[in-house]
Amino acid sequence: MTRSRRQPVPSADERGSTLVVVLIIMLVLSLGGLTAATVVTNTTASLVGSRLNAEARAAADAGLADAVAHVRRTDVVCNLSLTNATAPRYDVASTCEGGRATFVSTGYGVSGGAVTLSAVYDYSVENIGGEGDMVFFGKTTFTDEVLAHTLDDELLSIVIPTGDFTCQSVIPANIVLSGSFATKGGCDVQGSVVAGGTLDMSNGGDTIRGTVSVSGSGSNNIQGTIGGDLLAGGTVDFGWNAKTVGGDVVTAGSAYLGSQRLLGSLTLPLSATLQMESGSVAGGINEPESVTTPAAAPTFDPWFDYRYQQSDWQGFDVVTLTDVRGSTAVGTCGYFNASPGTGWGSLGTLTTPTIVDARACSELSSNNGSHPEVFLNTDLVLLADDFDLTMLTVRAAGGASPSVWVVVEDTLADGKPTCVRGSDILINGTIMATGVTAMAYTPCIIDVAGMGHDEWSGAFYGGSFDYGGGLSFYGDQILLPNMPESATSVGAETIEALGTLVSQRDLR
Repeated sequence: MTRSRRQPVPSADERGSTLVVVLIIMLVLSLGGLTAATVVTNTTASLVGSRLNAEARAAADAGLADAVAHVRRTDVVCNLSLTNATAPRYDVASTCEGGRATFVSTGYGVSGGAVTLSAVYDYSVENIGGEGDMVFFGKTTFTDEVLAHTLDDELLSIVIPTGDFTCQSVIPANIVLSGSFATKGGCDVQGSVVAGGTLDMSNGGDTIRGTVSVSGSGSNNIQGTIGGDLLAGGTVDFGWNAKTVGGDVVTAGSAYLGSQRLLGSLTLPLSATLQMESGSVAGGINEPESVTTPAAAPTFDPWFDYRYQQSDWQGFDVVTLTDVRGSTAVGTCGYFNASPGTGWGSLGTLTTPTIVDARACSELSSNNGSHPEVFLNTDLVLLADDFDLTMLTVRAAGGASPSVWVVVEDTLADGKPTCVRGSDILINGTIMATGVTAMAYTPCIIDVAGMGHDEWSGAFYGGSFDYGGGLSFYGDQILLPNMPESATSVGAETIEALGTLVSQRDLR
């Protein structure tokens, strides 16, 4: 027989502690489950939020990229407003202040959420045009150094309403023309160029320090250096001289870089050809579907036809010269033209505004060996069919600020310079000194012979220009009677340029 042993019966205290342990275990398991559920829920929400945030940020980035590309294409920087209503959705606006352009882009996620970014760029604006100091209605060539500037040391404004321009000298000016612009060696344009044609920089040593805008659809040849932006309506073919373009390049055609270094960006249509060769683009390459062609050169006033009428000059006395062969008497052509050129000196005795009408003479000339020097007290009009101002010096008498008009009239009112052979103004060792404001007007040629010490204070308005060098030109506006200001100026061309990125950050 086996004795069975009875198990002890738990006491009431022992049964209570077991229940507590079970409850604790159940509580721990419940908390663990709740925690796991919370983690899963939060992780899911975080993932959803991150996805929405990423979508919105990508849309905001796309908006900034679109805005910058738009600016590179159009050079319109300030007060920009872009909206894209389809994915990626964004709104972009720009403001400009203190040389900085700020772009604010808000992007929207596909399923909700929004992110706003701010990007700040350097920004500059350049106004080309305005009052014209030299206006020529025909092909114009600067072939030697010109020490040209305005009285306030700003750049001159040279305006060519109906012709091309060739640069072979130092020109401290902004140049606006309807035709094409060419450099042929020795060219240093210290301002900017706006042309309705094309650009041909054929020499690696040539420089245009400002911005160049050429709206012609033909090919552009750039062998030299451009300091600012280049905006071209046609193909851009750079050379192999390892020169630079300091700003952005925007072309509506193809681009062939050679060894040119572009310090800004390059924008050209997606359909165009890009051939890098050994060239480089520091600011990146943009290839949108289309590129806005640069605006054509501003619209110019037609030629201002001026035919002399005494009624235009109220308050002026008139001295009419007669052509008496061999005579140097007062009132004859020889009084001025023949040695000793007494008539020129007599101008210094005038006390009331005076017109010297020499249209009866073959020319009005100071080229008689006398080297006349005139100290003017009053305004003066010199009227003739041809001028030779060799070695003439005109200065302001003490306390006076006289104006001088040197006029070859245009006899046909057709809105074009009607040039009759021999109707030129020859400047040869001529000085119209500061203190005098002088205008040279002729439908033919203003001819600077290049004696080396010519000086002119005032304005040129001519059918064309023949420049031999050595001219110190001080631009100062002066008009003929009934001549509108717009006839000697051009509507200001505003060129805005976006520089480098300064900063980028999120906005709340």
